[in-house]
Amino acid sequence: MEKIIKNPDFSDGEEILSEYLRRNFTVQVSGLCSVNYQGRAKSKLDRGERLVIKKQDSALLVHGPENYQPKNWQPEVDEWEVKAQEDELLLKARRKDPDEIVEIRFEDLEFLMVTQLVDSSDLKIRGHEIDIHESIEEDPKIVEEELKVVERERETPAGFIDVFARDSEGNYVVIEVKRNPDYNTVLQLQRYVDEIEDEFSLNVRGILVAPKMTDKVLDYLEERGLEFVGVEMEDVIASYETIDNSQKGLSDFNPDYEVD
Repeated sequence: MEKIIKNPDFSDGEEILSEYLRRNFTVQVSGLCSVNYQGRAKSKLDRGERLVIKKQDSALLVHGPENYQPKNWQPEVDEWEVKAQEDELLLKARRKDPDEIVEIRFEDLEFLMVTQLVDSSDLKIRGHEIDIHESIEEDPKIVEEELKVVERERETPAGFIDVFARDSEGNYVVIEVKRNPDYNTVLQLQRYVDEIEDEFSLNVRGILVAPKMTDKVLDYLEERGLEFVGVEMEDVIASYETIDNSQKGLSDFNPDYEVD
């Protein structure tokens, strides 16, 4: 548990959301808001109390007080914009392909919660991206011999690079980890590579690390001069039994979260 803040003001909301929305965290915001969508169609939700959830894969859901289906949603968000104004907090979520924008205007914030979730049953079946991040940091030769990790979650204007490294020849390497990569994953990796090339004025390698890859996505990757490294979950998860035993009940947790 990272943060739970009750009745945050707009400036606090802007600070926290700007920090965590682009990172591998689940973010929940509850409050009075209106929602506008523009893309393949247009829609508008007038002011009402809603729960906004951003998941760790960047999916965005806007829920009302009833029904299991979201009022609005984005399967993946490429760009986030958060701005505190005198009488509202503006949150924009943009998807680039296709071009879609969800604009949420909060008139009042009831609570804001930031968590990082791990689903143990999911780990047992397929593994989790954070396991691959940690395994690469501990043993970079999973990706390539003589690879040296420089930094995890390196921030760029395009977002956070999963693993930033250098190869045996001293070239910078941008590594994007994804369990189920698609075309958007390739485009995101390309944006990271472009940002690092602009920063250092050098050629930069981009590597997509995943358990599997479709032929079409692989072709799309290679057309851009990017690389693919496949990993087996058995290589990045030390013990399925350990994962099962790590699952706790509510009584096992200490109240170490923050409440403001």
